[in-house]
Amino acid sequence: MNFLHLLSSEAVQHVTIHCLNVPVWANSSSLEPSPTAVRFKAWSGGDMIQAGGLLKPHLVKDECWIKDGRWHQTHFVFQTQDPNLLPILDVYNLPATEPGSHYHLEVGPVCFL
Repeated sequence: MNFLHLLSSEAVQHVTIHCLNVPVWANSSSLEPSPTAVRFKAWSGGDMIQAGGLLKPHLVKDECWIKDGRWHQTHFVFQTQDPNLLPILDVYNLPATEPGSHYHLEVGPVCFL
């Protein structure tokens, strides 16, 4: 991994959270991140990528706030000129589920450029 970091000037990774009746970023159609929005731990260890933070994820799509009994998704893209931030190591603040609500993560590969 150190070799990839040293030879790269940019890195990109996609993370999609598939959800059923459970919000993970916003709680309404305003798409403003809620105080309980998910956070991501960067490869560097000490850096967190989160709403309102110095490092923020790019939100491509957020439909998880919709509670209509169908599966939706929230799609994040992490694109950085500091390759040492990727891959994402951990996802924090994932919501507790109740009966009838579920989620699963789809973590894509990192593309080092």
